Amino acid sequence: MTTDIISNSSVDLVIFTIVDESKISPSMVEDGLVSFGPELPIRSDYPRLGEGLSLFVVTMAAPLDEKGNPTGKRILPGGEVGLQETLLRAAQRIAMERLGLKLMGRIRQLGTFDDPYRDPSGRVISFAYWAMADFDNLRKYLGGRDEIGLELVNSLEYMDYFERFWGPLEKFDGVSRFGFRTMPTPTGIRGHAKTTTISMPSGRILGLDHDEMVFFAWRKLRHAFESRLDPVTFLGVNPLGSEFRLSRLQEFREVCRGERVQRDTFKRLMLNQEKFINYTGKTDRSRPGKPAQLYSLSMPEPMESTNLDSDWD
Repeated sequence: MTTDIISNSSVDLVIFTIVDESKISPSMVEDGLVSFGPELPIRSDYPRLGEGLSLFVVTMAAPLDEKGNPTGKRILPGGEVGLQETLLRAAQRIAMERLGLKLMGRIRQLGTFDDPYRDPSGRVISFAYWAMADFDNLRKYLGGRDEIGLELVNSLEYMDYFERFWGPLEKFDGVSRFGFRTMPTPTGIRGHAKTTTISMPSGRILGLDHDEMVFFAWRKLRHAFESRLDPVTFLGVNPLGSEFRLSRLQEFREVCRGERVQRDTFKRLMLNQEKFINYTGKTDRSRPGKPAQLYSLSMPEPMESTNLDSDWD
């Protein structure tokens, strides 16, 4: 970049990816490219690297000091804004420069982070954007100069861990490693209450205020499963394949939303959706037990790449 930079403004990117753990090799974990966090320690036999969807966020190494040592925890990909750039264009450029990703669509503005003390290096106002990237496109850029890696946001295993320590998931309006929201009390004495990593025993995960960015972006991501559009169209990625079991779609929903749903309830919900999924007429006999019906997404018109509502929850 040239010197025509607004030095006190930056764009930070919350890039999620949904990964089947069968695609994560032990070497990715050993090299520090994939982190499951201290809550779910990896044992020497890597028992969890089997099949199952997990939600990750893309991170990079913190800047180095004069001695070449990291100045803090890992951070989100980000960069400065050029004088001739819109914020959206800056976000797209940074995604290409940092991650090799061409995010021309489905990249959404999250909000402005302007605490005067958010960055110890000086007054920096951050304009955050979020998106979902396909893991197969992203994986070849892991590592490298910026030590691009993945940090776990949620998985079915983490939800089991959370439930053991915090109580039944029914008490919460979504849980993740970066925070959760507690459901209102039946009496109405307390409404929804959010908790982020600053108040969680495991503490901060990323540097600066990037934990909050991930948390609020994750709350936005959950909307992908609330509309009549299928989540693949909303998010722009397809971790399900062309044909899938309903249990696979349910796992996709549960991991991204951070909540459980009863199998029968989920089946009724999905089959009652207009133009959402279609029965292919095929069955899957690859697993023990009763053969499962296979479905495909109907794939309605894609959503426009616009900045969605900015109210945070």
